[in-house]
Amino acid sequence: MKKPLGVLFDYGDTILQINTPDWIPASGKLLEYAENPTGLSAEALQAMADHINHEFEPRRNESMIEQDVMTFYRLLFDTAGISLSIGFDEAARIGWQAAYRLTPEDGVREMLDTLKKHGIKTGIISNSAFPGTILMEELGKHGLADSFSFAVVSADYGIRKPHPRIFEIAARKMGLEPKDIWFAGDKPQYDIIGAAGAGMFPIWYNTDGETYDHGCDCLEVKTWQEFVRVIESF
Repeated sequence: MKKPLGVLFDYGDTILQINTPDWIPASGKLLEYAENPTGLSAEALQAMADHINHEFEPRRNESMIEQDVMTFYRLLFDTAGISLSIGFDEAARIGWQAAYRLTPEDGVREMLDTLKKHGIKTGIISNSAFPGTILMEELGKHGLADSFSFAVVSADYGIRKPHPRIFEIAARKMGLEPKDIWFAGDKPQYDIIGAAGAGMFPIWYNTDGETYDHGCDCLEVKTWQEFVRVIESF
């Protein structure tokens, strides 16, 4: 294991902790911008959204193909016979703000400051139906946006981790060879397997002490403070 020239990070439950999203308020908020001739309630609209998600979610994971939230909202509202007075990009922002409550992971600021001190480049790769602009705006609310040079988000590219191409794109944006990059994430089936397959060194951010037979060389840390000690050891 050698000192990295760059470190890429997963987003949710790695940099920002994601509390369980509440989609009914999000549906209700979007209905404020809707022509709703049948008077569909937020609960009924969300039930329709859940049914559509149930149809697509297994295929989404198996195929490693992403359906972005703007396309999903177009499908949902046209299925419901509802028209919006706002664009689907704005609907995505309103939905995110109404549904999600995020907080920085413990120790993440110190960890990012340590990487900056050592001149180690940083970026994000995230599986998210929401676009990178919204994810970066959320980081900005917590004073973390300037810590990352870029975010490669599946919604913007149509492919999901562990597909190697999304890692290759991030490596190119970072201007480094994959062998000189570490990738840290909390979900081994996407993050560890994907990073190793792309030639990066995986870091499993395993806060719950879970077990997973990932079958590759990786570093496991339970806290960002532990990761800082590894970086400082170089």
